[in-house]
Amino acid sequence: MIRIQSLVVCVLGVAVATAASAAPQQKSAPAAHMAPRAAAPPRGKEAGPRAVGVHVVPHPEQPMHATNNPPHQVIIHNAVTKKDESHPVIVERRPAHIIDHDPRLRIVHRGYHPLHNWGHFHEARGGWWHMWGITAWDTVGTVTCEAANETTGEMYPVSEDRDANGWDDDTVNAVLDQALDDCQAESGSVACIPVSPSCTFQNY
Repeated sequence: MIRIQSLVVCVLGVAVATAASAAPQQKSAPAAHMAPRAAAPPRGKEAGPRAVGVHVVPHPEQPMHATNNPPHQVIIHNAVTKKDESHPVIVERRPAHIIDHDPRLRIVHRGYHPLHNWGHFHEARGGWWHMWGITAWDTVGTVTCEAANETTGEMYPVSEDRDANGWDDDTVNAVLDQALDDCQAESGSVACIPVSPSCTFQNY
């Protein structure tokens, strides 16, 4: 009885395998790119507190090291005021896919005109390519930029998805401008700066 059952199982297995190999092989369709998310302002304080970045603390007793003892201040030349500005370094440690689920995230579309002049925080043409090793804008899908309140470290993430026009330096800078404007609007007179890294890129 046991042998007959084993034989039946073997015969069924061969039949199934034969039918599967005889069936025409279907090619899987290429994954479609997601449509850009609808633009929306961030939810208010009812969504909970803002995520807070890490202030880099100096360790003068240790040698400078990119990871273990990075610079705790950055000097930015403001062409408008013609002065050098010293800003703390605030680090964002969350990866982009986690920031995507931040309840305080603002989604924007192309065409933002900043309320303030943030040009001294912009990357010059080609700067984003150099910083992130981007070889072609066609590979970039979503860009997320963040500003931070210098005092509290509270972060203001802004994200934009690729549209039919693709990406360029000016569009990335506009995303960063929106984050800085959001920070300035909520923080008031407190200085706002880009976090480090100021913008992150996700593949298209």
